Amino acid sequence: MRITENFNNGWKFVLDDAKEYVCKEYNDSDWRLLNLPHDWSIENELKEDAMTGGGGGFAMAGTGWYRKHFVIEDLKDDEEVSLLFDGVYMCATVYLNGERIASHAYGYTPFTAELTGKLLEGENVLAVRVDNSKQPNSRWYSGSGIYRNVTLIRTGKVHFDLWGLQYDTNGIYPTQDIASIQLRATLVNDSDLPIYTGVVHKLYDAEGKLITKAGAGIYLEAGEKGQCETRPDIKAPHLWTDKTPYLYTLVSTVMVDGEPVDEMTTRVGLRTATFDCDKGFLLNGESVKIKGMCLHHDCGLAGAVGYGEIWERRLKKLKDMGCNGIRCAHNPPSQEFLDLCDELGFLVMDEICDEWMLGKNKNHNYFSENFSYGYSQFFKNNIEEDLVKMIHRDFNHPSVILWSIGNEIPEQASRDGVAIAKFLQDICHREDHSRMVTTACDNIASVPAWSATEGFLDTVDVVGYNYTGRWRNRAETFYEEDRILHPTWRMLGSENPSVGGIRGNYVDEGMFFDRYEISTLDNEALWRFTATHDYVAGDYLWTGIDYLGETRWPSRGAASGPLDTAGFEKDSYYYFRSIWNNDDITLHLIPHWNWQGQEGTFKHVICYTNCDEVKLYINDRLVGTKGLGWPRSGAQNNWFEGRNTYRTTNDLHLSFDVPYEQGELKAVGYKNGEIVAEKVLKTTGEAVKLAAVPDTKQVAPGGLVQFEISAADKADLRVPTATPLVSIKIDGPAHLVGMDGGNLKDLTVYSESSRKMFAGALLAVVMADAPGKVTVTFEAEGLEACIVDFDIV
Repeated sequence: MRITENFNNGWKFVLDDAKEYVCKEYNDSDWRLLNLPHDWSIENELKEDAMTGGGGGFAMAGTGWYRKHFVIEDLKDDEEVSLLFDGVYMCATVYLNGERIASHAYGYTPFTAELTGKLLEGENVLAVRVDNSKQPNSRWYSGSGIYRNVTLIRTGKVHFDLWGLQYDTNGIYPTQDIASIQLRATLVNDSDLPIYTGVVHKLYDAEGKLITKAGAGIYLEAGEKGQCETRPDIKAPHLWTDKTPYLYTLVSTVMVDGEPVDEMTTRVGLRTATFDCDKGFLLNGESVKIKGMCLHHDCGLAGAVGYGEIWERRLKKLKDMGCNGIRCAHNPPSQEFLDLCDELGFLVMDEICDEWMLGKNKNHNYFSENFSYGYSQFFKNNIEEDLVKMIHRDFNHPSVILWSIGNEIPEQASRDGVAIAKFLQDICHREDHSRMVTTACDNIASVPAWSATEGFLDTVDVVGYNYTGRWRNRAETFYEEDRILHPTWRMLGSENPSVGGIRGNYVDEGMFFDRYEISTLDNEALWRFTATHDYVAGDYLWTGIDYLGETRWPSRGAASGPLDTAGFEKDSYYYFRSIWNNDDITLHLIPHWNWQGQEGTFKHVICYTNCDEVKLYINDRLVGTKGLGWPRSGAQNNWFEGRNTYRTTNDLHLSFDVPYEQGELKAVGYKNGEIVAEKVLKTTGEAVKLAAVPDTKQVAPGGLVQFEISAADKADLRVPTATPLVSIKIDGPAHLVGMDGGNLKDLTVYSESSRKMFAGALLAVVMADAPGKVTVTFEAEGLEACIVDFDIV
């Protein structure tokens, strides 16, 4: 039977390059001992002259080596053994006992290293060279190293192929109380004899109850690979949706002579997903507007290492905001990331790459002539293999609704681009006939020399618009001109502006951001259009979370999301929540009310809400009453029906001008004439103590505890302007992963034990090492310390 083992622990690492590191006998006793996944770039100091440049976040790159000494216990003669690397950035070469056994260029697609017949009795030595020295090679922070999981896979001679079990949901009809799914197993016979084998499938519901059982057989010659298919029925199916992401469990067992020889477990989400030129995106036959965000792969303080706990905290916040879609920009994500999307109900655009044959500027100063490095180096020889790997690995994720074959590809304006787009889309259709294909185009209707050709846009299943309002009068008309000229195009906002800015900054947002009181206006215009035009499938906005890279010195990243790198909510988070989350009440006021010394100065007070009306009070005196006027609705039954709510604006926010005075600013929200919410801002005193809230008090070894840290005054009010230097001390079997306040201009290495709080908030992430009790102390000069305990079990 299949044995799948985590192969992450007990590696040695050196940031250096020498030929002798490949040798089994090399003495690596002075190398650093660590566990994977690992990103060496995030551990080192940022430098203005770093070769990664602003695109790569001024991070250190270079070449590093990993070595692992290991013994395979109870190895049988008929076993097949391999390693699965989910992601190594980049140009990885794998050696076993001095022999080269695998190489892989692209940093974002998985690859295997075959160990069968090469393992020694006793100790073996695996060496992995990672070459990220050719810089700049990325327009965003890539990280460096074996930054995703490594898995050891042991099977018998007759086994499932890698990603050899697929399910197809085209037999689901939402209007019926029965569904059928096609189960397709790819089996391999690595034995020396022909064999008759088969697969038994058992489908269990979320409570563990057996729902249906099916089987199929196949005859395989020695060394042959083949597929067997079956289509079981499911009565009263629970459909997977963005609001109710129901998951079944499929257990598939390979049988030979009545005995099980291999087994795979697959989570199953029953759903159909397609795009229509008139109705937009259809999930299970119903029109669903995609309210999506683009995300880069970095995990903030953890760099390229995508810890599940960090992503879960981030994604749950986006979900509560009303976001239901994620575009993986601009590369395939980790397996664990897609698992979370399946569980939480996100609609994912899975994207293969940022370049085809033509490279792009990586320096982010727009004056460099260096286009030398990047995926364009490997595209011609590697793209089909990389694209197929992405599709095969991610095929069974119900969250994946669309394949993207590229982002802002320069070839969109060339004759060659049409042929390449068709070639890539044909691969997608060959490997998966259930999903449509898009490419994200930034030059639709731009100047003629750059503009995407109609032939290029006609080629793809779904036309992806990046910045649909960028060019001329399209800032007002958006998609409408193309709708008239091309009524059969399926249209999607693959990348449009989000609302970014610096959390807590109400004075100078900088050259890239509007002031807080007008920051949402462009997005409001886009959303009003998108929400009221069915043919537009929805939007993926740039971005959902601030990210590392694509910046200028002295900064480590781009502040374009409603969440910062620490996962703290900016004010724009509540703007999106007010227009996207219709299930919960949102009532949010900005700015904070700590403007001591500016008494009498008018402050622009902005309210993000989905209440009908809001009354604003300063120290219990009514400032005014305002109401949202969008969406407007016409009469339902007669000409003279009146509107019951008070309407003062068609903007998607409310605004008040309030002379500042210390005290309490309070908003009271009404729906249908009833009070449904209150929001209070108070002028605080000076910070006197720290507070820290962990996301859990019990964790397993290898797990994370995330602390949200704030500073409070004597009345226990959180001080929104506090910026103390906070130090962390850990007693017990745990260590600091990093701290982050979301300030992209704080260039302190994340893993340092002291960091300045930013705008009243700081995140600390601690990893559990072994069972025991851990005491974490947070200290800052002049403030009362905070002590928190947690258990590792």
